[in-house]
Order: sequence, then structure tokens, then C-alpha cells
Amino acid sequence: MSTILITGANRGLGLEFARQYAADGWEVIATARKPQKSAELPELGKKGGVSWQTLDVRSGESVKALVKALGGQPIDLLVLNSAIYTREGNEIGEINFEGWRESFETNVLGAVRVAEALIENVASSERKQIVAISTGMGSLGALPTTIGFAAAYQYRTSKAALNMAMLILAKDLQPRGISVVIFSPGWVRTDMGGANAALTPEQSIAGMRRVLQGNPMELTGKFLSYDGTTWPW
Repeated sequence: MSTILITGANRGLGLEFARQYAADGWEVIATARKPQKSAELPELGKKGGVSWQTLDVRSGESVKALVKALGGQPIDLLVLNSAIYTREGNEIGEINFEGWRESFETNVLGAVRVAEALIENVASSERKQIVAISTGMGSLGALPTTIGFAAAYQYRTSKAALNMAMLILAKDLQPRGISVVIFSPGWVRTDMGGANAALTPEQSIAGMRRVLQGNPMELTGKFLSYDGTTWPW
């Protein structure tokens, strides 16, 4: 049985990843800061094949506790999904620098912290794949044409930094046969994306899963949309 571990699985895209992979018979390890307070995650766990672990990606101690709890369990697919989008203090003249630091702590350092800690779990699996959930808003090349442009200094810069970190990680891990792919999930109707977004979580995750059916090493180091098209860096 293949195993997937998802960060930020208590709602939105992370929860939908858990739903879809569990439905396909994968063993799902869903993590969140307070998984027991999720409206849906505990119920999903009752259906079998889904377990949850407490994880705060900002905390080195929390990550160490997760590693200990896993006990060397192989992870075929590690999904780095945890992220925050601070909506206040994102315009020149009112920048919230503390919020900016928090964005980097979660969106960049948190993702790298988890990936680094679980490399051996991924390496011992059959699939050996890491997926980082980014955004088209982190693309430098697409910035002038991004629909619904907002400055969003904190979110955009943190995701651009995540893209670079994951590209470096892909190069670093390629000799070990570990794939690292970066996804823009599209504009999705979640708490972060809002009610007017174009895609449902079901559509976004189903699209990414279709792309992930390909050879992992042919995807490594790529920045892709949920439908498999390539995003400019």
C-alpha cells in the first residue's frame, strides 16, 4: 500500500488531497496544528486508511516529534501544503513586517523543515516524491499578467522563495532518485481563495493527481499548473 503524508490537511486543498487518496486506497497521514479541531478530518479518519498527527511546521520540536512518531515509515508522496496568506498590511505604506516574517516561517522555512526531516522516509519508499504547493502568484514571469492583481507582498515573495528552495531541493535529491515537483493549484474556492474562485478543490486536486500519475523523475524540478501546463519562474 502506498502512503501519502500531507501538511495542512485540516481544510481546503490538504483535506481534499486526503479525501481523494484515501478513496483510492492509499494510507493517508494527515497533519495539522490542531487536527482534532477540524470540522471534517476526524470524520474522514473514521472511514479507515486515514490517521492524523499534530504538526506545526514552524516548530522544530513539533517536526522532530512527527519524525519520532513515524518511526522510519516509508512515505511515497510527501505533500507540503501548509501555508498562510496574511491579508492585512500588504500594501506600501502599511506593510506588516511581522506578518511578512510569519509568512516566510510557514510558507518557506516550514516546508523546507518538513522536507529535510522526512527525506529518509521518502527515500525508503517506492515512489520517492515530494510535492510543494505553490501558486502562480509566486511567478516572477507571470506577475504583469496575473488575473486580479494584488500586491500581496508577503504571500507572493514567500511563494517565490518556496519555488527557489524546492528547485534547489530537486537538484539536490535527484541523484538519490527523489522527485520534487512544484504546483500552482489554480484559483480554488477555499478559505484562502475565496468564494469567487474558478475551481473547486475537487477539480484542482484531481488535476494534480492526473499529472502525478506520470514518471516522478520526469516531473522533478518543474513548476506546473494543476492541469500540467508549465508556469514561468
